[in-house]
Amino acid sequence: MAKSKNHTTHNQSRKWHRNGIKKPRTHRYESLKGVDPKFLRNMRFAKKHNKKGLKKMQANNAKQAALVWLCCLAGQQEGLCISILSLQMYELKQLLPPQNFNWRYRL
Repeated sequence: MAKSKNHTTHNQSRKWHRNGIKKPRTHRYESLKGVDPKFLRNMRFAKKHNKKGLKKMQANNAKQAALVWLCCLAGQQEGLCISILSLQMYELKQLLPPQNFNWRYRL
C-alpha cells in the first residue's frame, strides 16, 4: 500500500513551546566578514580621525568647569555659582571681578 501523507505538523507546536518560542538574538555589530578590504582600511582611518572633535569638545568642557570653579573661589554667591554652569565662557569671564581672579589658573 502506497503512503499518501508525507508531512504533518501534529505535535510540532507542543514541541516548539516546550522551551518557549524566543526571538532571534540581535547582534550589536554586523559581521564585517567578506567586506571589501579597501573599505575596511578606509573605515579604520575614519574611526581614528573622528575623535578629533571629541577631544576638542572635552578640552572646552574642562576650561568651562575650571572657570566655574574659579568663579566660586572668587567669593560669588552659591546661587550664582549654580546658575553659572549654563553660561558660556566669555560670560563667565565678565562675571569674575578682576582683583579676585587668580592668574595662576589662566586658561
